Amino acid sequence: MYRTKCLIVSFVFIFLGKATSQNSITSKVFDFEKNTPVLDVSIRIQGTDKGTYTNEDGFFYLDNIANSSILILSKIGYSPLHITVNDIGDVIYLEPEISLLKEVTIRTFSSSQLKKVVPGQIYFSQKDIERLPFILGEKDVIKLIQYTPGVQQATEGQSGLLVRGGNGSMNLTLLDNIYLHNTSHLGGLFSAINSDFVHSLEFSKAGFDASYGGRLSSITDIKTLKAPDSTYFNGSLGLLSTKLTGNIKIDNSNSLLISGRRTYLELFKPIFGKDDSVLGKDSNYSLHDFFVKHSLSLTSRDKLETSLYLTEDNYKDKTKGRNRKLKWGNFLLGTTYTHQFSNSFSSQTTLSNSFYKFSFGSDDFIFDYDANSTYNVLNLNHHFLWDKTNYLFKIGASYNKNKILPKRVQASINNSPLEILNQETYKFDDVSLFGDLEFQIYDKLKVKSGLRFTTYITESNALVTNDKFYCLEPRLSVKYQFKDNQAFKFSYQKLNQFIHQASFSSFSLPADFFVISNKDVKPQVSNQLSLSYIFEENGTQFNSALFFKNVSNYTEFSNGSINNLFSNNIYEDIVAGKFNSYGLELSINKKINKLTAQAALTLSKTIAQFDAINQGNYFSTNFDRPINFNTIVSYKLNDRIELGTIFLFTSGQNYTRPKDIRIVGERPIVNFESKNASRFPNYHRLDLSCTYSFKQKGKWNSKLNLTLYNAYNNNNPFQIYFATDGNADDSFIEIIEKRDNFFPLLPTLNWLFSF
Repeated sequence: MYRTKCLIVSFVFIFLGKATSQNSITSKVFDFEKNTPVLDVSIRIQGTDKGTYTNEDGFFYLDNIANSSILILSKIGYSPLHITVNDIGDVIYLEPEISLLKEVTIRTFSSSQLKKVVPGQIYFSQKDIERLPFILGEKDVIKLIQYTPGVQQATEGQSGLLVRGGNGSMNLTLLDNIYLHNTSHLGGLFSAINSDFVHSLEFSKAGFDASYGGRLSSITDIKTLKAPDSTYFNGSLGLLSTKLTGNIKIDNSNSLLISGRRTYLELFKPIFGKDDSVLGKDSNYSLHDFFVKHSLSLTSRDKLETSLYLTEDNYKDKTKGRNRKLKWGNFLLGTTYTHQFSNSFSSQTTLSNSFYKFSFGSDDFIFDYDANSTYNVLNLNHHFLWDKTNYLFKIGASYNKNKILPKRVQASINNSPLEILNQETYKFDDVSLFGDLEFQIYDKLKVKSGLRFTTYITESNALVTNDKFYCLEPRLSVKYQFKDNQAFKFSYQKLNQFIHQASFSSFSLPADFFVISNKDVKPQVSNQLSLSYIFEENGTQFNSALFFKNVSNYTEFSNGSINNLFSNNIYEDIVAGKFNSYGLELSINKKINKLTAQAALTLSKTIAQFDAINQGNYFSTNFDRPINFNTIVSYKLNDRIELGTIFLFTSGQNYTRPKDIRIVGERPIVNFESKNASRFPNYHRLDLSCTYSFKQKGKWNSKLNLTLYNAYNNNNPFQIYFATDGNADDSFIEIIEKRDNFFPLLPTLNWLFSF
């Protein structure tokens, strides 16, 4: 009865078939360095005499295995490996045993680019996250992405990532297969993902799987922790935030993952110093997020996972007499049902809903205003997967029902309301069929191809007619591994995006509107080429890539200004054009004894062209960052003490500066300089951390971490705002530019624990 109720609540589909009760596993064992099958590997079930050996293809099979069982893999010349049944994937990698060498390779398969067909596709495991230096007492999984070349945080308080010249709206982020609209808390200081509940993360910036669609720049697919063999907890208590995660085993079939986090920056504002920082005495900021997942093993071949995720940010600023407030948050709910038909054939179905709301208000100019924006996606996705020794084939379908409210505004001048015709909610559906095929042509050449077909249909309202678009998206990736430790990769992809982000380039906070494509504003189309070279040997990894991206039907507000808040028809202020982005990416990772170091450099340019903007001349977009550099160094002083440092440098954001305000027919009109003619100062920051591990007591582990954020106290600008000299009775009002700084030097102490 209980399981029947769970099936109903969690949307299990009867057509997926009846599961068998026998638990069997199959996988392959490969050499980590050579990426070749390993013959005669001994595979034994811990505590028993049951086991088997791999064949010449590295293949093995075991049946009647409990989920809590631990397998021991061993062979002369390789380091022994202990792995639980739940953690076994399609391929298990053994590392050659190395001894009596000064230089030792310590890395997971996830960090190796040689093993992937797609250039720029990276897989991060829990171990990769654990090796990160601390930032304000956190090991942030999203920061892992930002430290890869071609990627950076949208700095100066904006949310999201900038990937190969794209803006924040061009990235797709999935949490347990559920769409996550906003991935960042204030200024990117914390990401919206608490890394304590993350099992793995896969990031792609080229050659996307055809199962992903609707975005032009990147895919971030995050999976949360699996059902545990036994209950455990971990968390931290610090000066700036507290968090707690529990992975609870209820019984052999049920488990519960719960995680929560809350900051209390407002309690420690006295240590932040200057009034012009984002957390001066007259400003306040807080965030919290909460995640819960229920896992149910219906049978040995059927699994059901239901996830709920909530985030909320609150920022209030009354510095120097102004009254500015922002609030935004995500609400995610979804269920995924997985069925294993056989050892190599499976299916997965996900039903989910994602809701995001952003609201802000200010009295920066002579008028007061409040605005709200919402974004809602209901998704149903199903696919079949064949994972064979010689090929991988995925085929499936996806349906999204989308609702977007670009803006709902209330405004007044001298307490007299302005008459504004607010926007209706825009609605559209998209239905997609997709297929991916990965196969080996011969030993040195591997290919991955994909095709996605999408139908996009709008629902008519006062501003949008009933329109249809049909999009075909081919993807191709090729890897030529001419040596065991070197490879070239090439990819091409064509992508479509049906939403358009309209940003205030004169307003540096995350104030973005989203509108849908129609007959006048066509879907955005991207064509991207990427060529990369990879070298890996003896603890050294070197990656390089050249990329070119062209995006057509890219949209901007005609002047990127606050005037659009008061427009009765938001489409009248939108113009369509194009942009090109191209660049060079370089990264190197090195491990020498107790020292681990990595560095990434991106040199790029992103320029846009609109007939109706800047006299038709090309101009830099507000997400153009010509130079981006970062480096991470960690040193394990001994078994107890670990030191870490992070340095970041990136070019400042472009913006359009307002010059003055003229009153025309009682309506304020702001006049602006040339499009994106101004640029923020370059952003750079150094973080230092020291972690001390206490001696383990039974099952209790704890650490103490001290972090110095912005160690040399650089005054990075957080926001640019504009004061006025005049009042509503004047026909001309001068605008004065002012700046608030980002977080100053922030020391924080965190106690981390697990049991």
